[in-house]
Amino acid sequence: MANIVVAFENENNRNRIREMLEANGLSVSVSCRSGAEAIRAIRKMSGGIVVCGYKLAEMTVSDLAYDLGSLALILAIASPQHLNLCRSDNIFKLPTPFTKGDLVSSVRMLLQMQEKYYRSQPPRRSEKDTADINRAKELLMTRNGMTEEEAHRFIQRRSMDTGTKAADTARLIINTYS
Repeated sequence: MANIVVAFENENNRNRIREMLEANGLSVSVSCRSGAEAIRAIRKMSGGIVVCGYKLAEMTVSDLAYDLGSLALILAIASPQHLNLCRSDNIFKLPTPFTKGDLVSSVRMLLQMQEKYYRSQPPRRSEKDTADINRAKELLMTRNGMTEEEAHRFIQRRSMDTGTKAADTARLIINTYS
């Protein structure tokens, strides 16, 4: 997932950063003037990297980091004095002045970090799978007098023992009791 958003209030800075990245094979998905635009873009893409200055049209990079949470990694480019004001785990700092190589290597590092993060995340269940698991837990709790935790562990254990997904095990339980 190489969703890169460049967000600078100043159009010249936006264009310069975008050109540097694209000249080195990094495709910029969106260029933004404001933090709100960057937030909308990242949410629409379901995550990414934001390369921005300390101050955007209506917020600072710290505000942006707070609003995006773990949805994005942020590379803040600013003076060392401004960067010292940034306190967030998802803000990475590139002090000015910087070289094109510093910028490109920083963005590539963030792309690798993001890729590793997304690979380590377990796949999310669909709403139907979650509903089936909850229904099976309810049946086990009602019919077998289990607590929710016991029912959950039962489904997990049965799923691991049979090598099937928890949702498939839940459907089997539902079919058995129906």
